[in-house]
Amino acid sequence: MAVFKNVCIVDDDDLFMILTIDIMKDENFAENIYDFDDGKKALSYLKSTDEHNFPEVLFLDINMPMMDGWEFMDVLKEDNLTGKMNIYITSSSIDPIDLKKAEENPFIRGFLTKPLDPEKLKTVLKN
Repeated sequence: MAVFKNVCIVDDDDLFMILTIDIMKDENFAENIYDFDDGKKALSYLKSTDEHNFPEVLFLDINMPMMDGWEFMDVLKEDNLTGKMNIYITSSSIDPIDLKKAEENPFIRGFLTKPLDPEKLKTVLKN
């Protein structure tokens, strides 16, 4: 049985997405994995989905075209969608400014550096 019913990944990196989904499937991490290559598509889904399909965990890239992760978080907050899921920043950026922003944001549960692996996913389970 999967650990989570619904998980969402928002990232414009196709290779990261493929590898992460494969790891999640291998680790039986989620029953349903919803993946979006940009924040606008993900927001559209989150705004229109019902509670049954709403993700328990969301993995969010910071650096994306059209809408970056911080802009995505602003809209989530404005639309009152932040409290419904555990949000983790996933990024190859170790920029101290990004780390500080993630730590100071009460809706972000953690910052995971890419690539994700089974051990990093276990930190999500501990939180």
